[in-house]
Amino acid sequence: MIARITRRPRKKRIVILGGGFGGVYAAIHLEKLLAGQHTVEICLVSRDNFFLFTPMLHEIAASDLEITNIINPLRKLLHKVEVLVGDVNEIDLPNKRVLILRGYRNESRQVDYDHLVIALNHQLS
Repeated sequence: MIARITRRPRKKRIVILGGGFGGVYAAIHLEKLLAGQHTVEICLVSRDNFFLFTPMLHEIAASDLEITNIINPLRKLLHKVEVLVGDVNEIDLPNKRVLILRGYRNESRQVDYDHLVIALNHQLS
């Protein structure tokens, strides 16, 4: 008896670098656009685990709003997006992978991608 092993096709991976306006809104849009797709996964790499709505910072300074009104956890905003908190250390375009540093020990993690969105608002070192 011969057992057949069927492989499921590997999911396409979209990696978004940056947790500011560009990155978060790209992730929200892709999440909605690809809602019914089970062959695509989205990953957001951000330095912080929250989204700060900076246009309203002046209202915080004037004590018109509480800080909790302009900060949202990324995992609360993005329901089907994998959120990785870390700093982008290296982008390897030919091999389609990104190297990020995570945690206080700066542990290195490689993230492979099929499509890359670069929405960083800080310089790479």
